Amino acid sequence: MNKIKIIILPIFCSSLLFSSNSIEYSVGINDKLGYLGLFSKSWITEKNNKESYIVAGGLVFIGGVGYGQKHYFSKGFFSPYFSLTGFGYYVLGIGIGGSLGASGTLGFDMTAIKWKKKEIILQFGMTSLFDLIRGENLTIGADNGPSFLMPSFNIKLKNRK
Repeated sequence: MNKIKIIILPIFCSSLLFSSNSIEYSVGINDKLGYLGLFSKSWITEKNNKESYIVAGGLVFIGGVGYGQKHYFSKGFFSPYFSLTGFGYYVLGIGIGGSLGASGTLGFDMTAIKWKKKEIILQFGMTSLFDLIRGENLTIGADNGPSFLMPSFNIKLKNRK
C-alpha cells in the first residue's frame, strides 16, 4: 500500500497546481489509461493542436493517475491524433499491486454534440499499455490479433472554461 501512496500522492498534489483550460469526463476504455481508467477525469491545457493533461480514473479495484500529451494531426468534427501517457496504477484483488506504466494511442475524436463551451465526443482508436517497472505488456490482446494492441473507445464530456 505504501508503494501506491508514493506513486499517486505526488501526481495528485501536482494536479492541484496544473492550470487547465478544460475538464473532460470519460466513460469507456480510455485513450489515456486504457482499461485502468474506465471512469476518468482529465484536466487539460490546450495550445494549438496539442494538449497536455493530468488524468485520474478507475473503478474501485483498479485505477491510475498520470500525465500525458496529445497531438492532433488536424482539428474539426473528425480529429485524428496520437497521444502518450505516463501513469502510476494500482490493482486491488487477492493482493495489492501498483506500478508505473506508459500508454500510447493512435485514434480519432468525433464531436457528436457541441453547445456553448461543452462537447460530447466519441473517441475510437488503438492503444498499447506497458508496465515500465516489471517490463510487462499490460495490453489485453485478441486471440488472433497482435498482443501489443487493443481497441480504445469511450464517450467524453468536455467542458471548456
